[in-house]
Amino acid sequence: MSVLKLLTRMMQLSIKNIEFDHKTFTWRIFLISLSTLFSPFPSLTGRQFGCHWRDKKRGDYLRPKGTLVMWISLLCLQTFFLVGSAFYSTDFTQWLDKHHTVGMRQWIERADLKSTGSFGGRDYENQTLTHNPIVFVHGVSHTVGTMMKEAANHFKWKGNYTDAELYGTTYDNPRGDKMKWMQYKMSCDHVKRIRFMIEMVYEYTGRQVDVVAFSLGVPISRKAILGGNCVDTNEFIGPSITHKMGTYVGVSGPNKGVAPVMMGIPYALCAMSPLIPVCNPIDGLFSGFCPFKSRFINNINSVQKYEGQHVYSIGSTMDEVVGHMICMEVTTRIGGQQGEKMYKDQKHDATFRSSFDIQLAMLSGQPF
Repeated sequence: MSVLKLLTRMMQLSIKNIEFDHKTFTWRIFLISLSTLFSPFPSLTGRQFGCHWRDKKRGDYLRPKGTLVMWISLLCLQTFFLVGSAFYSTDFTQWLDKHHTVGMRQWIERADLKSTGSFGGRDYENQTLTHNPIVFVHGVSHTVGTMMKEAANHFKWKGNYTDAELYGTTYDNPRGDKMKWMQYKMSCDHVKRIRFMIEMVYEYTGRQVDVVAFSLGVPISRKAILGGNCVDTNEFIGPSITHKMGTYVGVSGPNKGVAPVMMGIPYALCAMSPLIPVCNPIDGLFSGFCPFKSRFINNINSVQKYEGQHVYSIGSTMDEVVGHMICMEVTTRIGGQQGEKMYKDQKHDATFRSSFDIQLAMLSGQPF
């Protein structure tokens, strides 16, 4: 491909075609410096600098070489600032500080987690929204800036969403190890943080809020919407906010408890381990000793179809974390839901990553 054709092709590709490998800013600067010094080497391409250009129709990658590397790298850096940031936008930050307090903004911004703690916000005041805003609620051992950011980027690419329509906060401190999910529980603090996030997005955008929740984020966000008294502290967090909700999508959620599937066999883990934090009988996922379940599970399932105007779920029969059946019920299913997608062979995290297009269809009311 000639240089002229390559430049023309690059100009035709929009920002939404750029995919990001979330490296640290330090490494970006270091590699960009290398590209300037060693640009004649053809092995250095834009892909090594945290982004690359992909032809969506053909699926292949454009691999510009030679002296173009320096310009590609600089464009990657510019794009990192334009669309790669994982903090709240200046407009959203100023709005939060004006209408609430700096402390409340910091509570959901999670600057302590740096670029993975939060994201979302308009680029400028009164920016027009074409979709309902989405609040993403992450799962165990994650922050909102990891898997949820992957979904948000996909929604921008495939669904034409903007940063003004995609939001998230981190409700816990990441454990960094998927097997440490047992240390989590669904505390009142987690519930209140997600509830505050949803209400702020509702006030800020003036539109009903959609929710995409994953794993433990499903029961936590359901309780945030349901309101009432927290089961652990008995604190009243407010009435139901169903009227503020649009579409709710729960992915791999332990709504009835957990029974991890190992080698095709479900194990009632929490029935055998009620002293583990995530399995405790109050704000945990205690289940499997049928018909007894934790106070939290009973609370969120005591009412149906409060999560939004449209409610959907996504799960897998081979989920190694939350399982499939518990006490003769499908745990990922939400009472009163309008529909579901059930995979036959996906693992826990893969169920979320494999279902981005399904999530988009559910949010837009399209067949899936």
